[in-house]
Amino acid sequence: MQHKQIERKALGVGIAVNILMVAAGVAVFLITGLKAMFLDTAFTFISVISGLVAAYLSSRTVRTTERFPNGMFALEPIYAICKAIFTLSLLLFSFLDVARVAWDYFVYGVGERATFGPVVIYQIAMIILCFGLVVYYRRQNARIGGSSMMLRAEAQSTMVDGMISAGIGVAAVALVLLPAGGPLDFLHYTGDFFITTVIVILAIKEPVEVLRDAFVELVGGVHDDDETNAFVEQAALRHLPANTAYEKTMVFKTGMNYTVDVYLVGTGKSIDVADLVGSKRALEEDLRKRLHIVDVDFVFD
Repeated sequence: MQHKQIERKALGVGIAVNILMVAAGVAVFLITGLKAMFLDTAFTFISVISGLVAAYLSSRTVRTTERFPNGMFALEPIYAICKAIFTLSLLLFSFLDVARVAWDYFVYGVGERATFGPVVIYQIAMIILCFGLVVYYRRQNARIGGSSMMLRAEAQSTMVDGMISAGIGVAAVALVLLPAGGPLDFLHYTGDFFITTVIVILAIKEPVEVLRDAFVELVGGVHDDDETNAFVEQAALRHLPANTAYEKTMVFKTGMNYTVDVYLVGTGKSIDVADLVGSKRALEEDLRKRLHIVDVDFVFD
């Protein structure tokens, strides 16, 4: 179960880094009171909780029981869907919260001047940690052929977190340098709104894509990774049973579990069952060099 070991190790590293970032984020939020800092810290806190859930699922989904003889791999895309929905909900909540503050200032003239304090130093550190963690997640997932939807979801949310940190840091520098009493003085009161709005616009694509791909896995859609499909097709051509001709392959993925349907056409009067079974097992063994758990079905249509 090397694939799962790599996945669990990567998740453990992510949990440790995110706990460190949450502690720092809470401290800076209490000092500044910035809504964008709340968004940043809340994102990281969600990553800690979801990382713990993902680590638990990583050890559970591969186990087989009498009731679930093929494991519980469907929990992996369900996890990714839930995390994407939480991320989208947090983005929406944060936008509505800062929009209310901006409305109060522009309509009623009520507002508090933003205080940035140690934000710039904090955000530089967070940007380095976030993007370093994204690279780590992606490299570990690449080691297992990109098969981990959970690592992909964690990388997506960490990327969003890094974008939030980068946006807040750039805006903090700009507003600190902006002179008071000028034509852009309103940004000292509503800059939080503009920062958060830009972040939401830039970040919303990532969870939407994860949500889409996880849903496709959950409902049994065909896997659309060209590299994986080409690898499976080449392997299938090397392990054709006697008296058959290759027609096509269809790959289905649920979590780390792959199902490969190889469509064949009979070319002889009969097909030896023992040869058919032997070809199936040989093909599965070949595919396991790259895929985690794979089940091959020969289909005669």
